[in-house]
Amino acid sequence: MSETFRCPACSAPLEFEGKPMQKCKFCGGNVIVPSGVIRGSSSFGSSGSLDFGDLSALTGKALKIAEIQRLLQQGQKIHAIKVFRETFGTGLAEAKDAVEAIERGESVDISGMTVKSSARQMQTVHVDGDVVKKAAIGIGGSVIGIIVISMILIFGIIAFVFLKVSQTVNKVVDRTDQVTSTPKSQSTEKPSIAKEFLRFGGEGVGAGKFKDNRAVAVAPDGRIFSADMSGGRVQVFDSEGKFQLQIMADTNRSVDALEVDRKGTLFVLQGYDLKRFDSSTGDELGATRVDYASDLALGLDGKAYVASRRGEITVLGSNGDKLRAIKLAKDLNIGDIKNIAVDGTGNLYVIDGGKYAIFKLSPDGALLNRFAGRSENFTDRTPKGLFASYPTDIAVDSEGRVYASETDRVLIFDSNGNFLREFATKQVFGIAINDKDQIFVASRPFVVGYTLSN
Repeated sequence: MSETFRCPACSAPLEFEGKPMQKCKFCGGNVIVPSGVIRGSSSFGSSGSLDFGDLSALTGKALKIAEIQRLLQQGQKIHAIKVFRETFGTGLAEAKDAVEAIERGESVDISGMTVKSSARQMQTVHVDGDVVKKAAIGIGGSVIGIIVISMILIFGIIAFVFLKVSQTVNKVVDRTDQVTSTPKSQSTEKPSIAKEFLRFGGEGVGAGKFKDNRAVAVAPDGRIFSADMSGGRVQVFDSEGKFQLQIMADTNRSVDALEVDRKGTLFVLQGYDLKRFDSSTGDELGATRVDYASDLALGLDGKAYVASRRGEITVLGSNGDKLRAIKLAKDLNIGDIKNIAVDGTGNLYVIDGGKYAIFKLSPDGALLNRFAGRSENFTDRTPKGLFASYPTDIAVDSEGRVYASETDRVLIFDSNGNFLREFATKQVFGIAINDKDQIFVASRPFVVGYTLSN
């Protein structure tokens, strides 16, 4: 049986791949596997079965944090923010917030850019998915690494680095009155292009609460639907976020996608089965199997478009009948369709899970355009419109603009693939757009609604 654990950056459930460092397939973060998982696996202790990979990046990040602490101690806050941005590839606002949190002696989740709890508690620092625990007020900290005999020397060095970092934190906390903040009048931060107008949900299992919601859909009548990843629990809300109904799908499989058509039929993709429900009563109407299904989109014609990890799109009628299959040309080299969206004219937009590229296809699957792609080194010098981490969803509005989400931002392109703008988000795994071009995201454990500024 495979050992499982949670990604420290996005809390996604991960299966142990037999090596102490692995990449989260949901958020793209680099994760140090908990020592308990390694010790409990069948691979532990067997000759040559563990792949330790390259851990040099962890030490480099630690040294950069130490440099940031030194700059703060010397009163060079602006320089510290610059180093933070260059090291971790964040925007100005995120870097400023993180550096000020470090200045206050608080821990920082760098992969999600969320400030942790008070510095008087035992805290956790996430550096690109690598986990280090430290006492923010105290003498030293210790690296919670992988307790494997052959790695003691390497992690001893890393522990020493973070011991020095923790000592520096204490000195900085004692001198916070000597460090001046950057005046707001000198700030170069730009206001967000997206304005939040709705937020509901929260952690829990009761009505209107979520444990790990990753799918969202909006009905033409304004109702909002969102589902936890596991448990098969789909909740229905009115346009103001008030709980109305709970619909139970298969409790043993994850909910991969949600859509609602203009007749009020709720489509729930779970594994290879596309289930249909009456969204008013919760009654199940039927199910259709689509092999290797990965995502779902609904056209204005009422047809359902189910993407396949094998590079094929199955078109279904509103009653679940298979109408046709769109086989993509082999020369497109799309081997893994991660996400799919369809515009009002029937054009399809798919994200290739390997290349992080967005392909615009005609209704019959012919290539119209290819844009976006993956950034290997996301900094301010990186061309705009590239993915810095794993794409999570895609949607199209009434003007043909394409919205593609990562866990911490949403990228916006015009219908021809030209990058327009982007805005920051938190823990986003699903995105939907209503007829008013309002944007709704599953920002676990919340559903958040945004409108764009002109």
